[in-house]
Amino acid sequence: MLKANALKWKVGFHTWSFVSMPLKEALRHIRDAGYTEVEITADKTHLDPRVFPPSRLSCLRSLLKDLGLHPNSVHAPIKDVDIAAQNPEVRDESIKLIMKTLEYCRFIECPILVLHPNGEEGASLKPNDSKKNLIDSLTQIVKKAEDLGVNIAIENMIDVKGIRFGSRVSHIKEVIESIGSPSLGICFDTGHVNLFADPNISMDGEIFEAGEHLMTLHVHDNNGIKDEHKPPGDGSINWSQVIEALKKVNYTGVFMMEIQESDDPDATAKRCLETVTKMIMNADR
Repeated sequence: MLKANALKWKVGFHTWSFVSMPLKEALRHIRDAGYTEVEITADKTHLDPRVFPPSRLSCLRSLLKDLGLHPNSVHAPIKDVDIAAQNPEVRDESIKLIMKTLEYCRFIECPILVLHPNGEEGASLKPNDSKKNLIDSLTQIVKKAEDLGVNIAIENMIDVKGIRFGSRVSHIKEVIESIGSPSLGICFDTGHVNLFADPNISMDGEIFEAGEHLMTLHVHDNNGIKDEHKPPGDGSINWSQVIEALKKVNYTGVFMMEIQESDDPDATAKRCLETVTKMIMNADR
């Protein structure tokens, strides 16, 4: 069996690919596929504080250690969450939930919380309004993250025109530099960048823009039309370009895959590891 830790980067897999299973089962399947790094979803399932009671955290931490799985990252809740919303009640409730999720990260010794910069309402605002609300919310959240020793990686979102605030890496950098906390960084999503209609927005250009702020990745493929979350190599992304750009910015984090659940997630997980291993090894030749 291939091992995901014998490469330039450790390779990880997302529990979202096993979202139909209970979290404990999903983790075992990911370990059995050969992975040592995992991202745990927390969106109304798995590690979401709205469905996962704190009393189970100790057992989860023990299970991760027993399986030899390192929780590289947790994906913050998405549904009914919007830290850039204009509605202050929505924003306040979202902040509280994110802070609770940070506490969960600390308990299971997870170093990174991946966070969307906005939801449906925040994304519909004028960019400057969305940015202001995001900065206001993150300023509060970051204080909690710093106290807990957990980093927050803001994910670049989907917008084919690049107008939605948070769709471009440069938008996220503006927020990071405005707040000025070392606990803030970027989760670079390959599939989202591949959906830009503007030919002047390139994959390697966005990676170079992220540079030293790059904390983790969401690796998946598509054909440039829909956010399909296909395995790498099943879409139109130039993966040699991605890997070369990551090398040039001296990325040292995890090559974390975020793949849509399939009819046979075990086979998908194993195939992803084999494919990515070959891609990375070929790039090092």
